[in-house]
Amino acid sequence: MDSNSKYPLHGELCNCKQDRDCKCQHPFGNKVIFESRYGNLGPIDVTFAEAATLQALNQPIGSITVDTACEEVKTVVIDFTGILNVTTTVAAISTLTFTLYRICSDMRTRQPVSTVNFSIADTTGGLTTSHTLAFKFPFKNEECKDCCTYVLELINISNFDFGTITYSINGTLSALVIVSSR
Repeated sequence: MDSNSKYPLHGELCNCKQDRDCKCQHPFGNKVIFESRYGNLGPIDVTFAEAATLQALNQPIGSITVDTACEEVKTVVIDFTGILNVTTTVAAISTLTFTLYRICSDMRTRQPVSTVNFSIADTTGGLTTSHTLAFKFPFKNEECKDCCTYVLELINISNFDFGTITYSINGTLSALVIVSSR
């Protein structure tokens, strides 16, 4: 029995028989793995002295683990969306440095994947301001062939003024992994 099928994705017309494969069948799509976790940091009080403008912190904000064993990974996109609350006692111009690390169970080493700097300017002191954080880290995952954990850390904060500043971060760390169809 013959049947005509219109595949709108390809715009082709096929004549298929029951016992035969059609040449214009849809290819299998890519598989997607999605993981998401809530992360937070703080509140932490950072005091900047007159001579010290950089404070090293190395504080994790959130982590997410994705099992890519038995998969051929094409692309990985790590996304962090959150809110940074800053309470200052004086006017402050700060830069926060975030680094995304990858720890793969087959390699057992911690690797930096990407670094982002986020600057804020609070021109008046004595109040709390909120800032939206939205970081996207797209990359090819050619090295890890197993379970990978991604960790977002606040590495350091630099500030041009001195005084005590309180930082608090809340958000969601998500991983979207696109794997090849087999």
